[in-house]
Amino acid sequence: MAEAVYTELSRLEAERSSRQAEMEEIRSELLDRRDIQRCWDEKFSEERTRGFEVEKLYLSARADLEQELNVQEKYDTETLKEKAAMDCQRQLLLNLKEEVDEMIVKLASERAVYVEEKCQLQNMLGELLTKQEGLLDTKSILEAEKEALRILRSWVEDEARKSQARAKVLEEVGRRWRWNSHA
Repeated sequence: MAEAVYTELSRLEAERSSRQAEMEEIRSELLDRRDIQRCWDEKFSEERTRGFEVEKLYLSARADLEQELNVQEKYDTETLKEKAAMDCQRQLLLNLKEEVDEMIVKLASERAVYVEEKCQLQNMLGELLTKQEGLLDTKSILEAEKEALRILRSWVEDEARKSQARAKVLEEVGRRWRWNSHA
């Protein structure tokens, strides 16, 4: 196996040496005929033409890049403006949130005061209703007493009239009796 590999390597080395010898022969033949100089001049001319084309492409690409850079700068400027506007809006929203939070705290405090005052008012209402019931009871009693006094007065007046009538009758009887005893 090693021998086969060695044989193959020897064969490849011989081929390479043979090719190199051929190339060297062609090169010296070309040098003798000055074809290499012409070939190099043609190559140089082609490369110069390609160089001009590459430079044109470079300048065109550079102009495109500069234009794109301008567009990008405008876009960046707009983006910065939008970002500044968004930052401003964010700050406004934060301020509004703080105000709303303060209002919520204030409303909660006012609600607590309202609830407390409502409880106090309900207590006062309960007390007033109790007092009103007491006053109504007292008024009922007073009206009943007033009615009783009116009835009593009416009765006393009736009795007084009756007594006056009796007194008149008795006076009349007394006068007649005196008249009859004098006559």
